[in-house]
Amino acid sequence: MQTGKTIAARRNKPESDSERERVRRSLKKQKILKLLAVVILFGVLVFLSFKAFQGWYDWISRKEEVIEIPKEPTVEVIDDATGRRAETISSRMKEYIANLEEEFTLVGRKIMRVRIPADKARELDVEVEGFSGFIKVSIDRNAAVSAEDSDRMLKYLEAQGITDAQYIDVRIERKGYWK
Repeated sequence: MQTGKTIAARRNKPESDSERERVRRSLKKQKILKLLAVVILFGVLVFLSFKAFQGWYDWISRKEEVIEIPKEPTVEVIDDATGRRAETISSRMKEYIANLEEEFTLVGRKIMRVRIPADKARELDVEVEGFSGFIKVSIDRNAAVSAEDSDRMLKYLEAQGITDAQYIDVRIERKGYWK
């Protein structure tokens, strides 16, 4: 390095104080604009992330509303205690009878009438088309299982040539009785 020379000597043109101030202001403005651009970009990213999370949360938490319409039986339901048509029976009993009717249809049988015995709380006596007696079912068992067991018993009785059965009892799982 040589002595006696200044930095200004290396420059082609000497700068004045006002030019230096202008350059500093320009650099400061550029710095502020860059900082502002970063803040705006960060804000936009936060906003988009929030919206994406909100959409995801809404999608996850959205529950389909399923309105179940209670089934009603279409067959005649008779209360043995009064001997008349049963007007006031529980919704559980109505739904079970409707399910039973549907399941009997699926196995190829048609229910003609359902009787509610006077002395039994969870039993139904079902009259089926083509069978002279009735079928005892329990409302505690699945309607599909009761219909299937009834169909099996009816087919068995038909195969054996038994036509005068008073009733078939399918209230107990894996057991079928007739009288």
